[in-house]
Amino acid sequence: MIKRQFMQPKDMWQRFENGHLLYSPVATVHGADHAHVYVAGQMARTPTGEIITKGDLRTQIRKVCENLEKGLTHAGATFDDVVRTTTYVTNIVEYYKCSDERFKFFRNNRPPSVLIEVSRLGHPDAMVEIEVEAIIEPERLKQATE
Repeated sequence: MIKRQFMQPKDMWQRFENGHLLYSPVATVHGADHAHVYVAGQMARTPTGEIITKGDLRTQIRKVCENLEKGLTHAGATFDDVVRTTTYVTNIVEYYKCSDERFKFFRNNRPPSVLIEVSRLGHPDAMVEIEVEAIIEPERLKQATE
């Protein structure tokens, strides 16, 4: 049997419209032998929604990874469990100059990744957004969500 959970970690920004949560930042899908963890695209936001360090891509990458870590941890996963990432940037040339910032978080693996340059993200001051997928043992998920 497949089970789904939609999670709203309290220390992550959540978007509400007309008093309703627009989307869950973290979702899990799990069966008997493994669990998939999905963390929605994260920007360099504080829990209250402000984008930090306008114009500083390196610091924004760090904050994005910190936000991803919050979502992964909430579900019982780590960066070592990530099996896929998608990164959206507003300037791919600038991104390559500071992409090594990710290595501080992805220390032990380099999962398959997609990099896409876009004209704008969901906030005009955001320069990068990253989403991740991880796979963990279901026992870790149960411990993290009890």
